[in-house]
Amino acid sequence: MIYYETTCICCKRQFKLLEGTRKYQLYKVNRQRRLTCEHCDQKIHAEARKSLLSKLN
Repeated sequence: MIYYETTCICCKRQFKLLEGTRKYQLYKVNRQRRLTCEHCDQKIHAEARKSLLSKLN
């Protein structure tokens, strides 16, 4: 399987971008692009949802 390895901008850990994923395509076009790993993506989305819900109440 083809992949790129890059560093997450949030947690600074190495992670793989597997071929066929959106992040792989973005990184392939521009290798200077800074990306986040799946774990950090989930944390960011959870914080955004929590913030949105708190604003609605």
